[in-house]
Amino acid sequence: MKSEEFASAVFLRRMLMTCVGLFFAVANSSLFTLYSSLLHAQGVQKGIASYYGRSATGRMTSSGERLHHDSMTCAHRTHPFGTLLQVHNPANDSTVVVKVNDRGPFGRGRIIDLSWGAARRLGILQQGIAPVTVTVYTPPSPLVIDSLRPAPLSVPQPVSLVQLLRQPLLPHLPLVQ
Repeated sequence: MKSEEFASAVFLRRMLMTCVGLFFAVANSSLFTLYSSLLHAQGVQKGIASYYGRSATGRMTSSGERLHHDSMTCAHRTHPFGTLLQVHNPANDSTVVVKVNDRGPFGRGRIIDLSWGAARRLGILQQGIAPVTVTVYTPPSPLVIDSLRPAPLSVPQPVSLVQLLRQPLLPHLPLVQ
């Protein structure tokens, strides 16, 4: 009797552990994405940036995209793929917006790996590394963009020659017929 209870308890424990393991295996990526997006939603990271060399062109990234040295992309450890990050180099006051499409940098005390093109625009090619500030970039809303656009120019309507001749040359003088 005791061995049946023991076997039943062991079976239930194994089933529970299997279910928990499967739950975390399936939910891990979405939970990680949710956690990292909440963690960095309003955060500012300061640290060292490095960049991929031009020889990395064509390499497959963690997101499945191929890396191109002129693309404005980066590798970040925690931000979800597709997140737009604004990277600011305080040494020369330059800023770029890059898309996360890879994981890294791992080790070396760095917070972000930039593509060669992004590093060129930030002006860090000579040093190889540079202190930067990383924030999540939120594009302006369409309402803000529309308010910044100049008003459309009014296009004059076509006027016939007869209409032009009927108009007075000097508006303050009466029209003679």
